[in-house]
Amino acid sequence: MAEWKKVIVSGSNADLSNLTLSDLSVQGSEETTLVISPAGVVGTRENAASSGTSGSSGTSGSSGTSGTSGTSGSSGTSGTSGSSGTSGTSGTSGSSGTSGSSGTSGNDGDAGSSGSSGTSGTSGADGDAGSSGSSGTSGTSGADGDAGSSGSSGTSGTSGSSGTSGTSGSSGTSGSSGTSGTSGSSGTSGTSGSSGTSGSSGTSGVINVTNPGVRRVMTDIDGDSARANTNLTFNETGSPEGDGLLNVIGDVIITRDLTVQGTASFQNSENLLIKDRFILMASGSTGAGDGGIVIQQGTQDIGDTFAYDGLSTLRWGVTSSFHASGSGFTPDAFMATVVIGTTTDPDDAPSRYQASGNIFVASDETIYIYS
Repeated sequence: MAEWKKVIVSGSNADLSNLTLSDLSVQGSEETTLVISPAGVVGTRENAASSGTSGSSGTSGSSGTSGTSGTSGSSGTSGTSGSSGTSGTSGTSGSSGTSGSSGTSGNDGDAGSSGSSGTSGTSGADGDAGSSGSSGTSGTSGADGDAGSSGSSGTSGTSGSSGTSGTSGSSGTSGSSGTSGTSGSSGTSGTSGSSGTSGSSGTSGVINVTNPGVRRVMTDIDGDSARANTNLTFNETGSPEGDGLLNVIGDVIITRDLTVQGTASFQNSENLLIKDRFILMASGSTGAGDGGIVIQQGTQDIGDTFAYDGLSTLRWGVTSSFHASGSGFTPDAFMATVVIGTTTDPDDAPSRYQASGNIFVASDETIYIYS
């Protein structure tokens, strides 16, 4: 019956219901023997082979005298057996030597005193500012002349012509400023003229195309010329060879995000760098199934596989000679899992991990393996 089996490791305590040893070799002289106490504790005994000295053998009793021939005489009485010698006493064990006393630790040295900080130097005195030069005297202003009176403005004509300007007054004599004359009234504005008709459009320019060809995508060269690229072609119906609508021959560098809403296929990629921490595989499935990674080994599309058996054992496993086009996976061997338990009972492990080869480490660090 499959169940958790306790693993006995060095340094652990083993509580066994029975212990059977087979194919033991005979030793001529054992100085260390295995003993079991009445409480069932297994231990060892040192110097078990050295016995005490044997006692001397007792003397044999004298034989009885033989009876006369003819009728059988009564048998003589047997001699008394000699007393058995006493067993020798066991030698006393030598006393253990005393441990040497530990040496005293040396005193820590006193910390040195910190040196005093040096005094800061005095700052130099600021230089005296130079005296400002004296300002020159201002010249006297001349007296303002009297202003002449302004002429009245003429009325505007129908064509919007300006009225005639009034005559300028004669300049007054110098002295105090005269009062300003009153401004003439403004003439009325003339009507706006009608807008002119728009000019006719110029003729279209001609773009020179370099390297022309069928279905090639053009790129601008200098604003007046364009180039038809042989490595960048567009076919709105798709090509019979399966190149698709847009065919790019050569390397493509994308400095921002690339979003693929359809199916993306990668072929002949030497190194694939993926920034995502998790990869979702079989995203189009709606039920349980198998899936994994195939590493090709010499034969196209066939290799060693690390995959999840989602239809049978519900375990991760490996196999070889697997074709990448397959949809089912049968493991040759399985990946063992380690359950770190919070109790001492291995049956507390989740049921999906109670499978052959899995390991349970109890809270008291006891180790179990499921078999």
